[in-house]
Amino acid sequence: MPPRPATKAVTCPQCGVSQQESPGVISTFCRACGQHFELDDRKPARAAVAAPAWREKLAPLAVRLAPFKERALRHAEPWLLRYEPQIARLREYYERWRPPEFKRVRCHECGRLHEVPRLASSTSCPNCNAHIDLYDALVEKRVSRVVRTRGNLVIKKFGYLNNQLTICGNADIGGGAAGKIFCDGETRIRTSGRLNCEIGSRRVRVEKGADVIVAHPIRVHDMVVRGKVTARIYCNGTLRILKRGFLKGEVHARSIMVDKGGLLQAELNIGRFDELDPEILGTLQERTCYMALEEAVLPQKQATLAI
Repeated sequence: MPPRPATKAVTCPQCGVSQQESPGVISTFCRACGQHFELDDRKPARAAVAAPAWREKLAPLAVRLAPFKERALRHAEPWLLRYEPQIARLREYYERWRPPEFKRVRCHECGRLHEVPRLASSTSCPNCNAHIDLYDALVEKRVSRVVRTRGNLVIKKFGYLNNQLTICGNADIGGGAAGKIFCDGETRIRTSGRLNCEIGSRRVRVEKGADVIVAHPIRVHDMVVRGKVTARIYCNGTLRILKRGFLKGEVHARSIMVDKGGLLQAELNIGRFDELDPEILGTLQERTCYMALEEAVLPQKQATLAI
């Protein structure tokens, strides 16, 4: 029978209970209280010898650098006092414009708004439990894919998105598209040619240099025109044509502004067009994709009260 290995007695520094351990063990746990403690006697000795040696070697260097440190602080103090207002202004600018930790997301099923972390990739609606993606979609060539996200949709110059229903947070259309595009935020149109799509967005901007023909209606809350566009527009808010902007087609809007140098050549109807026909801005589920749910339900409530 082989001999048993030798052991040594160790004492727990927490409760004082003694137990047997192997001679080469470095650390262990107390079997009585569960406290973890070190058993290597060589480690504290090396640390105790090494620390004073390093201090002794660095002490002369610290003495030599002391005058340079005082001189640097003496020269830096007037500079800091001189540029203190600029530094405070820069700090205030950073605090004001730094990206927020949370962002607001609207459900495309019920229109409920809730906050999610800025770096989240998906979430669920707390009202209807619908799944909401938050990824960014990039289209660089001709594709037919489903895009249902509250992130950004970017269609490049040679890109073409063919989809029956597209839901996004912000859209940047520099190529072509077909189907329906519902955008909760801002839609920028920078392309030239023909768009075979229906656009529903909270805000639409036709950028400078664009020359586009939209085959289907544009349902929007606010719209700004800097380029050339031909479309049938239903604007629930303000439509503004800036300098060198050109709008042609049929316009239904509550208010319209044409700046000096802008051109409007369209059949114009001013007023509340959604009171007579609430569905003119799309169905309730479509309006929850790009307008507030209260704005979509308001005409129905007024109609109920009138009855």
